[in-house]
Amino acid sequence: MLKALIVEDEYPARQELRFLLEPYHDVIEIIGEAQSAKEALSLIKALDYDVVFLDVKMPGMSGVEIARLLKEDHPQLKIVFVSAHEQYAVDAFAIQVVDYLLKPVSNERIAETVRRLTQSETAEHPKAPAEPLTWVPCESNGHTIPVNVHDIIFIMAEHEIIYIYTYHERYPTRFTLQELQERLSPDTFLRTHRSFIANMHQVKEIMPYFNGTYLLKMKDRQGSEVVVSRSNVKKVKELFNIT
Repeated sequence: MLKALIVEDEYPARQELRFLLEPYHDVIEIIGEAQSAKEALSLIKALDYDVVFLDVKMPGMSGVEIARLLKEDHPQLKIVFVSAHEQYAVDAFAIQVVDYLLKPVSNERIAETVRRLTQSETAEHPKAPAEPLTWVPCESNGHTIPVNVHDIIFIMAEHEIIYIYTYHERYPTRFTLQELQERLSPDTFLRTHRSFIANMHQVKEIMPYFNGTYLLKMKDRQGSEVVVSRSNVKKVKELFNIT
């Protein structure tokens, strides 16, 4: 059971988050609320919480500042940002938060957040391998965009955010590269670099780069280039029968 604290200066917003988390009362127990930074820091000192749901826009001190203070004293504390403003996401993920929820929060998004929060808790009791993905849930203007895996050209990590690239568009997803690597077919997708996963059926050209690395020119509209690290060059050569 994860002990949770909600930090939000607006009462209706606190109530809404409680309502969204109610279906998960068997894994997350909300045992505290704070409406200011001072109150939140005091409550954290008084009790060992496992997770904090933290609004980004707080009076007196921003949620990002609060999170940095909390992480300094409680590095194992899980933090989930809740905000109506997506522009703070990069700063948030730099603090290694678990998730960044955009208001209004949907039931689907809170379910994904709970999955992330409980994932580490079950690490000591491994489950059966996750089912292969058919769709990857992405986001656009507060809406969920299901992207079929066959439409994925490549995947890229950029400033702690994972982007799914299709022929025309790119969408952020809450999956990590590691999660996607584990759940996408290895017959089609290859982790070419710590920041890239590429659809091998969508490679247009293979080009030597520098220091033994390669570039894959992809079949999207922009002709994007995906880096192949030296440690993965052999895999690419074997796949495409390059001598």
